[in-house]
Amino acid sequence: MIFGITKFKCDNCGNVFRGLSAEWRCTVLVAPNRCPSCGSWHTMPKGSNKELYETLWKSLDENKA
Repeated sequence: MIFGITKFKCDNCGNVFRGLSAEWRCTVLVAPNRCPSCGSWHTMPKGSNKELYETLWKSLDENKA
């Protein structure tokens, strides 16, 4: 489901940008957006719990390999 537009923060470079807010695999988490500055997928809505997103990023990284 798409919720609208939200502010994201990149964990790698610290860039704050606006992106599409959509649910992550039928959970309450918002799916990461690619950082327009560095290209990283390690992004989260600004003000979110970083520990939750670290678990999500780990699964993303494992599925890439």
